[in-house]
Amino acid sequence: MATQTTYLTEQRTALEGMIGNTEPNNLISREVETAAIGFGKAVKQGVADRGVIAASAAADVVRGITVRDQSVGADSIDEFAVNDSALVMTRGLVWVTAFDTVIAGAPAYMRVVGGSGKFTDTTTDNLAIPNAIFETGGAADELVLVRLLG
Repeated sequence: MATQTTYLTEQRTALEGMIGNTEPNNLISREVETAAIGFGKAVKQGVADRGVIAASAAADVVRGITVRDQSVGADSIDEFAVNDSALVMTRGLVWVTAFDTVIAGAPAYMRVVGGSGKFTDTTTDNLAIPNAIFETGGAADELVLVRLLG
């Protein structure tokens, strides 16, 4: 086993898909059906009753946002694999990645075209996340908090 010789000088603020605070939130467990789904990504109902797949179209109906789960593997693994039981937040605060500059208090959308599951506050041709607003603002590719009002 290799010895760790490099360390971060500061603790990371957050990682994509981490729960934002300790207030009450709602998490459901759903089986990933057809392809791996990253942490902090919007998901929709799959074919099976308790299945999910990644949301990808402006007309999709979002079930929630995936929550980081340390039990799925090492820190380098940032997704749920097919057949994994994914944690999906339906109410609460979760860290996601901004596609472009977003403003706190604005409604949250998922960028559909070329967005890689990132979030935006722009409505045009993007997937609305029901009852979701940005809790914090930020620039493109920064981590920001989304509040799901469930």
